Amino acid sequence: MSLLKKINEMSDSRRSRKAWFGAVCVVFLTLIIIPSIFVVFRLFTDWSSVDGVIADGATMGVIKGALFNSFSIAFIVTVIDVIVGIPMAWLLVRKHFQGKRYLDTLMDMPLAFPTAVLGISVVMFWGAPEGIDIPGLGLNLSPYAMLILLHTIFTYPYMVRSLSAILEQIEPNYETAAMTLSASRFTAVRTITLPLFRAGLVTGFILCFARSLSETGGTYIALKMMGVQSTFFTGPTFINDAKSLLGPDSAMGPMILISVLMIVLAIALLVAARLMMVRLKIPTSRVWPQFGRRLSRGTVPKIKDALSIAFLLVIVLIPSFYIFAFLTQPVAAVDYGALLSSIGLSFLVAGAAVVFDIVFGIPMALYIARNRRTVLGKMLDEAVNVPLIIPTTALGFSLALFWGMFYSGDSTAVFTAMVILGHISFTYPLVVRNIIGAVEEADASYEEVAMTLGAKPFQAFSKVLVPIIKSSIIAGAILSFTRSLGETGATTSISGAVKTVPVYIMDLVNKDSYAEAAMCSIILIVICFILIFAVRMIINRGERHA
Repeated sequence: MSLLKKINEMSDSRRSRKAWFGAVCVVFLTLIIIPSIFVVFRLFTDWSSVDGVIADGATMGVIKGALFNSFSIAFIVTVIDVIVGIPMAWLLVRKHFQGKRYLDTLMDMPLAFPTAVLGISVVMFWGAPEGIDIPGLGLNLSPYAMLILLHTIFTYPYMVRSLSAILEQIEPNYETAAMTLSASRFTAVRTITLPLFRAGLVTGFILCFARSLSETGGTYIALKMMGVQSTFFTGPTFINDAKSLLGPDSAMGPMILISVLMIVLAIALLVAARLMMVRLKIPTSRVWPQFGRRLSRGTVPKIKDALSIAFLLVIVLIPSFYIFAFLTQPVAAVDYGALLSSIGLSFLVAGAAVVFDIVFGIPMALYIARNRRTVLGKMLDEAVNVPLIIPTTALGFSLALFWGMFYSGDSTAVFTAMVILGHISFTYPLVVRNIIGAVEEADASYEEVAMTLGAKPFQAFSKVLVPIIKSSIIAGAILSFTRSLGETGATTSISGAVKTVPVYIMDLVNKDSYAEAAMCSIILIVICFILIFAVRMIINRGERHA
């Protein structure tokens, strides 16, 4: 009997289904949740070292400054994403124009760029870093402003996609009805559509804020190219550099303290933001007819659309692709052996994480979507968000402390396995969240009909539900893969011996080998684009044959 047949037969037993879900929950708790927050427990067991840090005014000053930079940059970037993301989401969903498909594709381009690559490209474009002959704009920006520009690039697509997903579900008939009753489009949107936008705003806010808060590789490279990596810190770059700055023996206390503070503050602020945005009420009682008509007609909507496209081009896309300017220079010598080895390792880590996410994420998503009103369903729904909110550098440090209790050797294979577990922690929620939304929209009666016709539960799932939610599974897998491929902070926090490609590029920048780092980045971008294009071709071919 084949494996699938055995699974199919076992799925008919309620006890087997409960045992499988129990195993999924145990794996979720022991491999993802507990290791992710283990550093909080170490705060109490290593309190003596933490207490010494609190008493050290100089170290606490650096920690407070790093925390302020991280949270304020994340907040400013998220606000910018909301302001410019709403018009772009509206343009992509509600407007029809020539070239819309290409604009929609361009929106996802920054997601295919590892942030280490973006760090190089953005500083080249806006500034004039030493050691690079390619001319940029040469603006004398502060590190704070440069990081805002950098973080906006890779968070902006998350906001636009979150808002677009909600906008696609809102019927435009409501606005049409309002406009037939003499309301301007501005008034109809403000009083009808925007109040229904809150779910998308909450999702986009959490994704953008958490993504900016976690960023390490691109941030460190940008600061290094500006020559301020040892004076200007964010929380993740401080954790990343603590051992070299303070020494291995003195770094443990500060690293534990700032990791716990980032985890607690991130969770508290995002919960508060979620509550505020859910309770946020857009004023709809007052109407300004003439003002609304002026904003709905003539050149104002055209200017709004033009500014949205200009922001995408000037602030997001051109700085992202500026690294290709290195192709105009003499080709730098590249150690292809080391590069291909690091790319292979990155693909191994990302691929293993995606397989785990799908195998153990689908059962979790099914349970949450079908049992959201139960106590366990609500608890799991909130627990899945925890690794997504935790900054990945703090998460990686927490995992290193946890798994370090069981292994103290120097085997690269073991460290690679630990890195894979670390990447699973922050990619798992991306897959689960995508699948939950698709399952909730799927009609459960299809599976029930299949089972009344004799299908086993696993057959109903694989033959009926999976084809319906396939696109969401693939979308979650792509998002998970690209997120893992570009991660630096979690990898370096777990082990500096595991040289994934973003870590390899960061090492080249540390050696001031900018030309070689740029060529490696271009090669990586081309590989990522080929991979994403191939996946899209497979999806489109499957949809045509469906």
